[in-house]
Amino acid sequence: MRIRIPHIVLLLFLSSCQTIQFENPSIVSDSDWLVDGQSQERTRAYAFDAALPFEEAWEYNAAAAFGPGSPLILEGVILAATRKGEVHTVELATGRKRGFKSFSDGIEGSPAIDNGRMFISSAVGKRTLVAWDLKRGRKLWRYKGSGFESGLVVQDNMVIGADVDAVVKAFDQADGTLLWTRSLGEMSSVQSTPLLVNLDRLFVADDRGNAFLLNVHTGDVIWESLLTGPVYESATAADGLVFVPTTRGAIDALDLHTGQLVWTLTQELSTLRFGGLATDGKHVYAGATDGLVRAVDVSTGEVVWSSSFPDVISAAPLVTDRHIFVGSMGKMIYGLNRETGAVEWDAELKGRVKSAMAATQNGIVVLSEPRYITYFTSSEGSDVRKK
Repeated sequence: MRIRIPHIVLLLFLSSCQTIQFENPSIVSDSDWLVDGQSQERTRAYAFDAALPFEEAWEYNAAAAFGPGSPLILEGVILAATRKGEVHTVELATGRKRGFKSFSDGIEGSPAIDNGRMFISSAVGKRTLVAWDLKRGRKLWRYKGSGFESGLVVQDNMVIGADVDAVVKAFDQADGTLLWTRSLGEMSSVQSTPLLVNLDRLFVADDRGNAFLLNVHTGDVIWESLLTGPVYESATAADGLVFVPTTRGAIDALDLHTGQLVWTLTQELSTLRFGGLATDGKHVYAGATDGLVRAVDVSTGEVVWSSSFPDVISAAPLVTDRHIFVGSMGKMIYGLNRETGAVEWDAELKGRVKSAMAATQNGIVVLSEPRYITYFTSSEGSDVRKK
């Protein structure tokens, strides 16, 4: 016998799925990922020591691809933005869809969460920045203007982004008031997510190879420096230095206080392109188009070790207590020994990895093309149900 579901019940169910809402979004823990890379210095380092090998716990279909940033995690729920303009929420423990919401025509940078609010930037469309109340599940405000290809910074009740016209804009989190703007120059664009350093400094690099340090509260330029090439991938910062990958086969290390170049790692092949960076404060870790993953000494710029893979490594690595995790354009994920670069685990995926990862105390969250979120967990002590 066919069971008929009343239309009103079906509509209520669908409407409950098509939103994003949390019980206590203002109460966060150290295990939450509220911004791309967990820290706004984009170190992409997470203190956990789950034992390898990992196994696939579940896989979720988000119906669209992802930008280069990492997913977020709040209250045991993954939040992943897609290039379709949606944010999907997925239960970490089960892989089940909790809800989703369409915000724009396309999201490139990871959203950012602060003070119980989520901020979503868009590369295209009429709503290029949206503030969302996570407690009430409703829109607070939206901004119409030039799009944002990169992610956001949140600090002191402000949300800050650098748009495709290389204009940095700071908004009041509560009502969207534009607090200040700073143009970085004509005929340039910002493709790499800015960094927040020392709590009150904003580092931004553009696609013409210019780097800037701004005062977070005023937008005033503290220093400007010329890099060895254009910047399209994620930089990282640690111990008074900022490390910047370029499209000219180089990684530049700048002094955060002065903007002076401390060292440059260069390769013979000038067309080589480094992917997003990660650091543990001792080494900078970088994949590249030559298939090498390099560990670089932060003080000297010397390559400590390198590991070779058959495919391009473009996504930023994930650093844990003992391992470096990298995804490849060859539909693979690898776990490397952090001290030696030796491969200790790998797994095949359904698609290429072009996005940064997130971590929990028991595993890693991987975004892969064309539309998959996969959670890998340690086979020892896993409480995640395999689907």
